[in-house]
Amino acid sequence: MSLFKIGEAAKQSGIPASTLRYYDQIGLIRSRQIDPHSKYRYYTQHDITHMKIVQHLRRMNFSLEEVQLFLNERDMNLQLGLLDKKKQEIKLKRLALLQTEKEVHRRIESIEKELISSTITKKDSWEIVVKHFDERPILSKRKIFDRGGIDIYQDAFLQLLKENSFEDLPVTSLVLQHHHIQLNEEFSHFERHLPEIDLEVGVLLPSMTSPFQNATLPSGSYACIVSRGMAGKERFRKLYSFLQEWLQENNYKVEGPLIDIVLTDLTQLTAIDYTEDILSETQFRITPNNA
Repeated sequence: MSLFKIGEAAKQSGIPASTLRYYDQIGLIRSRQIDPHSKYRYYTQHDITHMKIVQHLRRMNFSLEEVQLFLNERDMNLQLGLLDKKKQEIKLKRLALLQTEKEVHRRIESIEKELISSTITKKDSWEIVVKHFDERPILSKRKIFDRGGIDIYQDAFLQLLKENSFEDLPVTSLVLQHHHIQLNEEFSHFERHLPEIDLEVGVLLPSMTSPFQNATLPSGSYACIVSRGMAGKERFRKLYSFLQEWLQENNYKVEGPLIDIVLTDLTQLTAIDYTEDILSETQFRITPNNA
């Protein structure tokens, strides 16, 4: 019977000698023979085969306890159960990795939009692009505020996040302001309700299966405008008039509220001047006037 020193056994099995010594200590892989004088550990070919099985199970992310149970238990049904359990664990990890990949992709898109839009200024010149969106999941909360302003919006967002485990939300979620404004009405109709603001603050979620979802943005065609900086009353009045002119010229009516989605990457929000630098996309769902 051929015997192999620990170095040769390590080479053949792909398990470091230090790990083999540890496995010996915990009884996972016992050396077949120890020289009483040199204290060298010796292994047989059978032991090396055993090592390769252990290495294979470890590559499948079996814990040492699970490996021990798998090797010691001769019941094939139990072994099958362990493998099925591991398969489910791997599937869940795969889904988690896919979700992480989506979040990384969203972060890349966010930064790329910021770079592409670096030339957009606060000047009152807008361009409308019509886009189609599928139904989008959101976490949101609607409230009537006695006035508008960045401090009001920030407090509302923070309260929403505090109520919904902020640390567990996807880091690439885009903050949105969901204005319940009737764009089909004249600006004076909206102005009569000031300073009260009907506002829904929320987070655009990456997946319809998100546990945070409590509402959706409907699917459909949306008119979209990218702009930089917060709109004060006069600028908003101009934007409002511009939108109404565009609707009339293109024979559209608005279905639902005005939505402002922040495109600036969340990691940059604390380092910018909101009133001047924040990049956002205003969206509103449209349908043909004769529909």
